Amino acid sequence: ALGGDMFNDPLPNGADVISLVRILHDHDDESVMRLLRAARRAITSDGLLLVAEPMAEPGAAPGVGAYFHLYLWAMRRGRPRSAQRIQQMLEAAGFADVRERCTYQPLLVRVLTARPAAAA
Repeated sequence: ALGGDMFNDPLPNGADVISLVRILHDHDDESVMRLLRAARRAITSDGLLLVAEPMAEPGAAPGVGAYFHLYLWAMRRGRPRSAQRIQQMLEAAGFADVRERCTYQPLLVRVLTARPAAAA
């Protein structure tokens, strides 16, 4: 384990896998993009980024969306994002091949994986 500030300190280089579990929804877009770009710099060219988040989606089960919004209101920061919006952010940060993975409780957490985009 390494101590540090994930938004201001560089992430350790050479990671095969970076997991962001219930992190993105707690922060604004600017902070999330800073973290995703840092992850892209730290991950190996054949590495994998795993994002596990509750995600805002139309048609979610009653109560789930309300709880999520109440949680973010209480935190006084962050925002709900759809899988599509997170994919757009991942791609803007230099990731590609974004895929949603099956979970046993998709109402509570959904999982996206992404690979580093090829250098231009």
